[in-house]
Amino acid sequence: MNENDSSAPNQTIINTLVAAGTALILLAVGTVFFISSVRSTPVQADSVSDSTTSSDPLIDGQAASDPVGLLAEAENLVFVLADDLDWNLFNQVPRLAALKEQGITFTNHTVTDSLCCPSRVSIMRGQYIHNHKVISNIEKTGGGWPTFRDRKEENDCLPVWLSNAGVTTALFGKYLNDFPSEPKEAKYIPPGWDQWAVPISRGDSYTGYNYTLNDNGTLVRYGNKTSDFLNDVITNKATQFIQTAQQPFFLELSTYSPHKPAPVATRNALKQGGTLAPRNPTYNSYGVDEPKWMKDKTPLNAARLAKADRQWRQRARSAESIADSVDAIMAKLKETGRDKDTLVVVTTDNGYHMAERRMFKGKRTPYASDTVVPMIVIGPGVPAGITVDAMTSTIDLGPSFAQLLGATAPSWVDGRSLVDFFSAGETPEGWRNAVLSESLGISTPEDPDYQKNAPPQFFALRSEKWLYVEYVDGSKTLYNRENDPYEMVNLITTADPLLIASLSGQLKALSTCLGDDCRVADSAAIPVVGVSQ
Repeated sequence: MNENDSSAPNQTIINTLVAAGTALILLAVGTVFFISSVRSTPVQADSVSDSTTSSDPLIDGQAASDPVGLLAEAENLVFVLADDLDWNLFNQVPRLAALKEQGITFTNHTVTDSLCCPSRVSIMRGQYIHNHKVISNIEKTGGGWPTFRDRKEENDCLPVWLSNAGVTTALFGKYLNDFPSEPKEAKYIPPGWDQWAVPISRGDSYTGYNYTLNDNGTLVRYGNKTSDFLNDVITNKATQFIQTAQQPFFLELSTYSPHKPAPVATRNALKQGGTLAPRNPTYNSYGVDEPKWMKDKTPLNAARLAKADRQWRQRARSAESIADSVDAIMAKLKETGRDKDTLVVVTTDNGYHMAERRMFKGKRTPYASDTVVPMIVIGPGVPAGITVDAMTSTIDLGPSFAQLLGATAPSWVDGRSLVDFFSAGETPEGWRNAVLSESLGISTPEDPDYQKNAPPQFFALRSEKWLYVEYVDGSKTLYNRENDPYEMVNLITTADPLLIASLSGQLKALSTCLGDDCRVADSAAIPVVGVSQ
């Protein structure tokens, strides 16, 4: 990529899709039926800008005095955001898996991009990648915090919306990749944050030790003592904030776990002793009619598989720290009585794979391991032990948090509010049938998430039944998630042409949508075809 024109690949893809999108979506909408498959069932223990308001009631924020169904007592929100936490690993940690019994589990919560910075910007802006245009982790390739700042997007995002509505805000932990970009910015605090403790030492922060913290504008150096362990430091700050913060408040605790090198707290070093990388049908295996970028991958040898097990075990021990953080937050909320008026949301920026499909480790693929991530919501008015299978996305978090805390999301957001889910555990009428994931950045060695042989750029449409992907190299894949939950059998050459045309049309409409248009495109009709497809 040309360093001086980092948006070029993104614009080329979008221009290509625009040309074909209109005709195909008209074909799809004119010929088919809507599918509605809303389910709400007990959870199983082993289940893996412009600030004008929109006329869409799912987007407009509510005044703080307006009750939100059964959530009227929820004045505060704690948002625990992990880093690279996939469902397999979540379920590997008993204390995390047990959270599913305490609230609502979203089983189809899909990230906009299985990459840290683009995903985190989507959370703060409520936008798909093609709209906020932070497409990678580093400035050189069109992403990172410098791109977010230069586009002035941090002046109009979730913490600003909340602050303007009188909400006390705090962020402890990871912000955005490439923050800060220069030493002179080390003490910088972005707009909207009242309390701020964010590492500025980048790579060292991922190790858990020997980092520097921008603590409300003061630089504090931490070493390698047990008490310096980063996840513990930021968790302690989070519990102190809960103890003293004026209500209403919004707290984001953003951990670096279990992102590589997957730091482990001393107390967790002996846990997960027998843990192995998941032995599901994708383990070191071939799929049927794989896309071009996968066809030449050879199976991992015994040494690589053994290493994958060791690294998976390290990640599991690292994920124990996330459970430590949630435990500490829950205990402090109960101790202060704020458990009665505080909602807790636990999720992650993206998933991860290990030894799947002959790939040693990584993310950035459209498959469920990387893009469908854990999300649990717990708190007053939230039904416990419920699963929701409806399609939700990281773009929904910003408008949801705004509505819950009495703020208003701008009309240009692409997402929908999840508040009705939180209060009833049931899918609202007229909810979307599909969500978009897009990978627009290019992986380079300077990126902390660099992957050799990473997938080419792609757009992916995910519904409860289908995963349809178009890659820039011309490959297309279609998987029936009902019959093939591990997404191993590509049906693109045998599926009904009407189905493919419909999915392609909806994909193109979503990959070029903006604001209200996204809340039309995400509900386009999908043909009803036989389950044998």
